[in-house]
Amino acid sequence: MNTKTYTTLPQEAKDIRIKVFMKEQGFENEFDDIDQISSHIVVFDETKPVGTCRFFKENNHYTIGRVAVLKEYRNQHIGNLLLKSAEKEIKRISGDVIVVHAQVRVSSFYEKQGYIQFGQIDDDEGVPHKWMKKRIQY
Repeated sequence: MNTKTYTTLPQEAKDIRIKVFMKEQGFENEFDDIDQISSHIVVFDETKPVGTCRFFKENNHYTIGRVAVLKEYRNQHIGNLLLKSAEKEIKRISGDVIVVHAQVRVSSFYEKQGYIQFGQIDDDEGVPHKWMKKRIQY
C-alpha cells in the first residue's frame, strides 16, 4: 500500500467517498466547499485507490475528515495508514491539535489512535457523531 497527497480533490477520492458515504451509508451532502481548501490523501493498493481522507486548517487546529475505506479493504489497517499519513503531514506543517467528527459507531477506532472525545454527541444526516481531538507530540 502506498499513499499520495493532493492539494485538490482527486477523482479517486471522489469515487471512494461516493461508494462509502453515499451508496453504502446513505449520506447526501458528501461534497462541500471545504474540499476546495483541504489536502486529500489517497491510499493505493498498487494502482487501485482503496481509501481516502482530507485535512484542513480551521481556526487554531487541523481537522481530519471524510475518512473512507472501500468495504473489501477494511480491517487491513488502511484507516490507520490514512490517519498516520494525515498526522505526519499536519506535524510537518507545525500543526499541534487535530480534531475529527467521528461516527459514534467507529469512534473506538479513533480512541485506539489516541483521540479523546470532547463536547456533545450530535447528528449529521441522521447519524450520531462525536467530536474527538488529539494533540501531536513533538
